[in-house]
Amino acid sequence: MKRLDWKYLPIAAMFMLSTAMAPVFRAQDALSVTRIRTVPPDAYYTVDGKTYTGPSSAIWPDGSKHTIAVITPQNPPGQPKVRYIFSQWQFGGGTITFNPATITGSSAIPEYVGNFTVEYALSLVFFDCPDPAHCASPGSIYVNGAPYNSNADIYLGQGSQAILQAFPNSGYVFVGWQAANGQLITGFQNTVSMNGPTEVYPKFQPARKISIGTIPAGLTVLADRAPVVTPATLDWGMNTTHSLGPVSPQQDINGKYWIFSSWSDGGAANHAYQVGASNSSDAVTATYIPGAAVSIVTQPAGLPLKIDGVSTTLLPLNSQYYTWGVGETHKVEAPLQQTDSQGRIWKFTSWSNGGDAAQQVTVPADADTTGGMKLVANYTQLGKVTLTSSVSGLSLQVDGTACTVPCELVRDMGQKVRISAPANISLSDSSRLDFNGWPGGGTDYTATFTDQAQTLAANYHAMNRFVAASDPPSGASWRIDPASGDGFYSTDTNVAVSLSTQPGFKFRRWDGDLSGTIPSGVVPMTSPRTVRAILDPVPYIAPTGVTNAAGTTPSTSVAAGSIVSIFGANLASGSAAAGDGMLPQTLAGVTTRVSDHLLPLIFASGSQINAVLPNDLTEGSQVLIVSPPGQPDVRTAFTVARNAPGLFANVFHEDGSLVTADSPARVGEVLTVYGTGFGPTDHPRLDGFPIPASPDYLIVDPVDAHVNDATIQIVKSYAAPGKVGIDAISFRLADGAVSGSLKISVNGVESNSITLPVQ
Repeated sequence: MKRLDWKYLPIAAMFMLSTAMAPVFRAQDALSVTRIRTVPPDAYYTVDGKTYTGPSSAIWPDGSKHTIAVITPQNPPGQPKVRYIFSQWQFGGGTITFNPATITGSSAIPEYVGNFTVEYALSLVFFDCPDPAHCASPGSIYVNGAPYNSNADIYLGQGSQAILQAFPNSGYVFVGWQAANGQLITGFQNTVSMNGPTEVYPKFQPARKISIGTIPAGLTVLADRAPVVTPATLDWGMNTTHSLGPVSPQQDINGKYWIFSSWSDGGAANHAYQVGASNSSDAVTATYIPGAAVSIVTQPAGLPLKIDGVSTTLLPLNSQYYTWGVGETHKVEAPLQQTDSQGRIWKFTSWSNGGDAAQQVTVPADADTTGGMKLVANYTQLGKVTLTSSVSGLSLQVDGTACTVPCELVRDMGQKVRISAPANISLSDSSRLDFNGWPGGGTDYTATFTDQAQTLAANYHAMNRFVAASDPPSGASWRIDPASGDGFYSTDTNVAVSLSTQPGFKFRRWDGDLSGTIPSGVVPMTSPRTVRAILDPVPYIAPTGVTNAAGTTPSTSVAAGSIVSIFGANLASGSAAAGDGMLPQTLAGVTTRVSDHLLPLIFASGSQINAVLPNDLTEGSQVLIVSPPGQPDVRTAFTVARNAPGLFANVFHEDGSLVTADSPARVGEVLTVYGTGFGPTDHPRLDGFPIPASPDYLIVDPVDAHVNDATIQIVKSYAAPGKVGIDAISFRLADGAVSGSLKISVNGVESNSITLPVQ
């Protein structure tokens, strides 16, 4: 038989073939696909006796009959202590709650869903008992009101809460729950959130019988802070700790007062009692002694005392009345000094029993039958003077001892003290406080103590410093009104200030606490004040500003060809010195001229210029002009003379070393002294050029030299070789010469004097 090739089979023929192979149904029969699943999806179920886990589908003819069923409860695989409880089948038209269920296939119901509730095991782990009816459990655990007395798994709905309560049986105590996540523990109760299988661990311990008693019997004590009427027996867990305390004082049934004395276990009045591990019972007894009424008061009444270390101000009303045991000893303390509610101060004088201010008192043995015991603390009033100040923390002197305000002085009535206050207090470099004075004035006051409290105030007023300055600092002179010896003024003072500029300066404006361009103003001294005058420098030459460079000489004239010093202010923007050789005509930006001559310059600064006058300068009055950089010219008159000698301070040995007190001049050696202004030389000098080494440029006018008015031998007078404007004299000391003043005269014009040490 030839194999049928399916790809060439007509579609109609394939349909006929498939129809021939399928079961035969009536034309009116219809097929439907029915889906069956569960929530949760891993629950298992049966359809027509076949078991499924997860969704399944069946093709059923409409009207066919089928059985669906579940096992409930069921445990999902791999999830111990989790179970599913069947609740219902759900379909589009409603629900089916019975199990198993017979259903009819229908295209109108495409799906059945089996719904289960999820439950988790709440595992109680505390007592393993195979037969709970015949085991002595340590206690019961109530789970949502249902009791359990041994280990158990209790299934509860997912997300629910279980309230567990622990109750010990006789002979046991409950000591707590083991803490865990999802468990809220409050004492014996544990609220558990069922978010999964959960284990809880209640802890029970064997208990001991503890007998609590008193002497005499029938009194009350505190056990774990709860009152217990004795005798009583309590179950306390082995190795647990409990508190014991007395109720004292207390009355018995006959109205008699009793005071706690001791515990039989030797513990303090309130102490921790440790239960041992023994199975036998134990006993502890509180011994009481008869109580007596005790009153402790003050005279005057109402002043506080300290009883057994506690101030009566901390005790209840009527705390001066106590109930103490006969024979007991207590400490009473009367403060040596105290203040009542009206501010009066009291001094302790005595106790009624003659004891010290702080003493131990013993209740007499018969006090419970003789009306008790009474103590009185006697006080006398003191005088009080309170010292205050507007200055916080001010230190005053009271009879020579420092006392910081607020300062309270307490003395016997009629006593006197001397109080002194500092005259002023520095707050900073710019502010201080000055004392206003005590009543009657002055910084000292004598106070007398009376029964009336007194208050004395040391008040101060603020003082602020006024500072006036100029920029530059030496450029002005000041007038300040009112004047102040130290520059401080009261805050209500107005200070008037004005200034005059010094030569070489011009007022520009105020800075600081004054403003404007007028060189005067008024400043209120409400705070420290600083005013600053901003000055502009202007070139200035002193009235006698052109002098011999060697220093002050008897003649005020200067000689042609000599070195002169020009003194003033703001003559140059900086300072500079010329080097060796030919001298420049500009130095530090400044030029100097006389007539049409620019002067060679040796040194220039703001306050001094050293220059060389021309050799051919005409004798008589001349005008010198200084041209500072960026400033107007400044000029001054001076006088030129043929001779105006000046000596520089040093004298030199023949070998060129300096004559000093340690190396004095020697008789017979040739000494040299230098100066300027000796007059013309036999060879005309070249302005600004150094004197050549040869020939000698000899001074043409007669030169005399003297030491202590004794004439000395002149060897040579000449212009110093290699120098500009410097003259020299070489001389020899005669026998008998002594140390003294050396001076010369040229053409009868004397020089200044210098010191000459002679050996």
